[in-house]
Amino acid sequence: MSFITPLFLIAGLTALIPVALHLVRQLKAREVPFSTHMFLEATPIQRVRRRRLQDILLMLLRAGILALLALLFARPFLPPEDLPFLSEAGQQSAVILLDGSYSMQYDMRFEEAVEQARIHLETGHEWALVRFSDTAEQLTPLSRDLAVHEAALDAQYPDYRTTDLYPALQLGAEILQGARFEERRIVLISDFQQSAFRPILENLQLPNDITVTPVKIGDGPSENHFFQDVKRTQERRGVLVSIQFHARIPAAAPVTLYMDAEERDQVTGRTPAFQQLTERPGLYQGSLRVRDAVPGSDDRYYFTYTVRPRPGIFAADPSPGMRNAFFLESAFDQQDASRYRFDAGPRPVRLNTVDLLIITAANAISARDEVTIENFVRRGGTLLLAFDEGALSTAPLLGAGVMAGAVRARDRQGTHAIIAEIDEEHPIFASLSQHSAGSVLRPRFRRYVKVVPDSSANVLAIFDTGDPLLIESPLGQGHVLVFTSSLGTRWNDLALSEVYLPLLYEIARYADPESDTDRTFHVGDAVGFQGRPGEEFALVNPDGDVFNVILDSTGAGIFQDTDLPGHYDARLNGNRQPFSVNISPLESDLSARDFEEVYAALATRSTEPALTPEPPEAAEQEQKLWKIVLLILIGIFALETILASRR
Repeated sequence: MSFITPLFLIAGLTALIPVALHLVRQLKAREVPFSTHMFLEATPIQRVRRRRLQDILLMLLRAGILALLALLFARPFLPPEDLPFLSEAGQQSAVILLDGSYSMQYDMRFEEAVEQARIHLETGHEWALVRFSDTAEQLTPLSRDLAVHEAALDAQYPDYRTTDLYPALQLGAEILQGARFEERRIVLISDFQQSAFRPILENLQLPNDITVTPVKIGDGPSENHFFQDVKRTQERRGVLVSIQFHARIPAAAPVTLYMDAEERDQVTGRTPAFQQLTERPGLYQGSLRVRDAVPGSDDRYYFTYTVRPRPGIFAADPSPGMRNAFFLESAFDQQDASRYRFDAGPRPVRLNTVDLLIITAANAISARDEVTIENFVRRGGTLLLAFDEGALSTAPLLGAGVMAGAVRARDRQGTHAIIAEIDEEHPIFASLSQHSAGSVLRPRFRRYVKVVPDSSANVLAIFDTGDPLLIESPLGQGHVLVFTSSLGTRWNDLALSEVYLPLLYEIARYADPESDTDRTFHVGDAVGFQGRPGEEFALVNPDGDVFNVILDSTGAGIFQDTDLPGHYDARLNGNRQPFSVNISPLESDLSARDFEEVYAALATRSTEPALTPEPPEAAEQEQKLWKIVLLILIGIFALETILASRR
């Protein structure tokens, strides 16, 4: 026998008090003076002996009352391992894992899975239901109430998510740790797609006392037409923008392109391609639809993209004849075929439609223009500062650094300076790093301005003299780029090299990163939003349900209820930021493992038992021995009361 609070057993020593009082009463008999015995009758010896027995019995009863009180407060129980005759041998605890992913929508698979779950409800003695896809959810606790489990099964239906066995098996093992019976089993009901066996499943270890019983749904491979991959490219052709879609499907079939629910084109094949030309900037939504003999939600691929106006570039060149802007205009202004709108002038003007502002002589910026330039950058524009002949100031370069004087390379090292190192991970140099080292190092720099970078600035390229060539610094919502030499030919021959044009175009692309933003996601993906802290986005899903996303203190917000495929609408202060959600192609691929492979993959998922011992309070509450002790105590107290009241 064990006890919850064994310290109360010390109080059992109080049972010695009635014994001590009884002995003291016998040892010290009270003397009563009396005049004569002639009027007293002798007590029969039998009555005296009876009285002594009654006193001893009362002593034992009172001692027993105190001992039982101590035992009652100690809360006794019998450990289950000491009661083998009470074990419920042959009974079983089972957790039924029901696959509710998108693939279960085919060929009445989910209905078959529910029927299999009902069959297994008839074989065990207590059950718990778990529904899973890429996550697992416990529907019912371990219990013998069939009505509860039946009601939970009736309420289930497959969703649009992918399949992952790991979280389901892990949850099943956790539930069985609190099972009533020693025989424990996980019934895994699924179609066992290849994609369900993720690499993380190799790390799953189940206790040895848990048996996994796989139940395969679906008899053979099912043909399914779906979009294995869709790539969208966007290319500007002068005033027009060419949008191209390249799709891939498992077998040749007719595929139709819809733009805003209007049919535009149809192509048959395994790799259909579509092209759309537009000159109107704005948001576009549409879909691709494949003709499938077995219709499903993955027959349609939804997309959302943005066509922005041509990025604007303005070059402010105060030099005579705008000699530096000549090379910039030659690079960017290609008339109607140009990807950019280019303009130039002696001062920065009309910046409301400009994405990249180039100042060819940062050492000659007037105080009036400096305010205009700073406001442009803070609103999200990108500024490229270069230098030209003229006096240098010590004014800060909008937080990027401070000019420390002009440097003649031959005076510093006896030869021209070259580019020694670039940040190949930066978007500007990511593609340039693919050129040979000779191409990057070939431009020669005769003069440059030594700039001491600010602590918040990032040096993207340096000369072989150790001085910075290109510096980047954030300012508001925009960026400041400082090119410490000239953009013409007065200080270097960069404009005559093969690096000049790619470098300028990468800087222009960096200044307009959202020109080809794709707002297409998969079911279950988290969608991010940006804005001012505290602002609230209103979202509507394809079923018309409304959600709200409040931006945090950093101006970021996350929407995670992407459970349905289709178009979602998001609005903030009247501005739309829609996006589209599709079913993952991994889930649409119905190729599955056969039963032998499934059994081999799951049979080795066991290790030494890691059972959590049942807490003693649970055993004590189940046995309730204290009630028996209390009843005995009440009976003894009643008997003591009767004996003590007899004369």
